[in-house]
Amino acid sequence: MVFIAAALLFVAVVCFVGLANDLLNRRKLIYSAEIAKLQSHVERTVVRIETDLRNGKTLDDFRQAKVQEWLKDHWKRVVESAVDRMYATVEARHGEVLSVAGVLAKSDAYLFSSLPLEGFPRTVHEVSIRRGDKVLDGIEVRIPVEIGGQAVGQYATAIPKDWIEGRVFESQRSRWLVWAAILFSMIAIVTVTSWTLFRLGQQTRALEEALKVAETRRLADLSRLIVGIAHELRNPLNAVRLNLFTSEKLIRGESTVSKEDASVMIRESVCELERVNDLIGQLLGFARVESQQESWIDVDEEIQSVDRFMKQIHEHHGIHLKVPQAPSHVRAKISAKHFKQILLNLLQNARDAMPNGGHIEISVLGQSETVEIVVQDDGPGIDHKLYEKIFEPFYSTRQDGVGLGLAVVRNLLEVNGGSISCTRSEKLGGMKFQMQLVARFESTGVKATMPIVLANPTSFPIHDTQVTVQNEFRTIHTGR
Repeated sequence: MVFIAAALLFVAVVCFVGLANDLLNRRKLIYSAEIAKLQSHVERTVVRIETDLRNGKTLDDFRQAKVQEWLKDHWKRVVESAVDRMYATVEARHGEVLSVAGVLAKSDAYLFSSLPLEGFPRTVHEVSIRRGDKVLDGIEVRIPVEIGGQAVGQYATAIPKDWIEGRVFESQRSRWLVWAAILFSMIAIVTVTSWTLFRLGQQTRALEEALKVAETRRLADLSRLIVGIAHELRNPLNAVRLNLFTSEKLIRGESTVSKEDASVMIRESVCELERVNDLIGQLLGFARVESQQESWIDVDEEIQSVDRFMKQIHEHHGIHLKVPQAPSHVRAKISAKHFKQILLNLLQNARDAMPNGGHIEISVLGQSETVEIVVQDDGPGIDHKLYEKIFEPFYSTRQDGVGLGLAVVRNLLEVNGGSISCTRSEKLGGMKFQMQLVARFESTGVKATMPIVLANPTSFPIHDTQVTVQNEFRTIHTGR
């Protein structure tokens, strides 16, 4: 703001200085033009008087009583009836006024002051005439009348100073308007330019702050990711290290561990290494989504395949799953690998939200050019303010979650031209994820669901289940 005020002040000073110089120049120009015109009139009149004198006339022939007819007519036209003339006089060499026209012809008027006008020739004077109680100022041009190179008299004519000042004012008024337009234009330009620069500066600072915030957030996300990875890696690596240490003692004969226990330790070590591989898969799945050639899948067939694959895990966790059983096939434009990964992530996301068991339902609704696949559960759900945030990388509502599963889901769907959103499930009360994919239909599709009632959860080691899952698909752990 200080810069804008300084710029406006500078513009105003420049304009006022320019206006003052312009007005002064206009004043000089008007004075010079009017004085030049007056001097031309005096010179022509002097030439005519000198011609009469050379033709035998004398200055006595120019006295008031018998002034020459041409001069009398000339004064009548140019002096007495014109608003731009005060008077005209013919004078003898010693200053005696022989004849006069205009204001000095009045009995109560006389010339009481005559001074050279600065900046003009010596023939130009600034005069003052007193007439009664009034003082009239004028500009006079006085030129000598010469015969044979000798001055025998002089001729003088004056114009009113008020009249010439009026001419100056009229001329200057137009210049005032021009400079006012220039001033306002420059003020507008400076104001707009300064305000634009000010806004650009603000936006630049805001952008810099946003970049700093983004960089800080990125570092915070990276730090959280590193902490999560370290936490995830430390436990399985410690378990593998301890198992290897025990195995080394067993080989040396320094341990009493049975072969059955040793076999269990080896299987557990493999499971822990699979967990490490799983974490690496998460990172690779988020950082690099491989584009697939255009392919179409049978949605119902792929969902049934995932259901069969996840059956034991769901039974172990007390999860009851409903999947669609459509009488006709809906084909979606997506690779089978990506679709299975998406569905596994969503199912695991729901399972993690229901550690004590619950219900998950998958439904399919075919439309004209798209298919909607809905996965909903009866878990606790999340606050509606977090519906969009849970798709951000590295965000998780679980303290032990890395927060990549749903981010991978959205990435995979977008790569295949689809989308995903989430809301609260009105039917089950938990979360509801709605996926849209490009589709085509071999016949009219009907939305339907078929419950699969699972047996009571069996009691077998969780690590064994995880090994089975890893053998066919790489899963992505996530949390809400």
